[in-house]
Amino acid sequence: MNRLIPRIAVTFRLIHASLFPGCTPASTLTESSPAVLESVVPPAPLAVAPADVFACLLAPRTPRDSGGTLSLSVPGACSLAAPFVLFRLKRWGFSGCRVVVEAGGLVVEARR
Repeated sequence: MNRLIPRIAVTFRLIHASLFPGCTPASTLTESSPAVLESVVPPAPLAVAPADVFACLLAPRTPRDSGGTLSLSVPGACSLAAPFVLFRLKRWGFSGCRVVVEAGGLVVEARR
């Protein structure tokens, strides 16, 4: 039960960010963040907070693989948030989107 409450909180923050992207708290992601300025593609999906998922997707300097696909990991999120994330990505014109449920949370993959 103790581990379920934080997972529910992360999931609802991700759903809220998907449905109301303009109403989410200010992102903690800045242009000087190492994750944004890295020019090398990370070997694993980039772990981000729920409020930063869409900021990373829209940041032009976020590292992508050679095919232009960006992989983000949202630790602690439940599969309930997947349809909401896909809805927002498709609304913003991303293609090749998918959300994979992994043991530690969700992995969001998108391509422009």
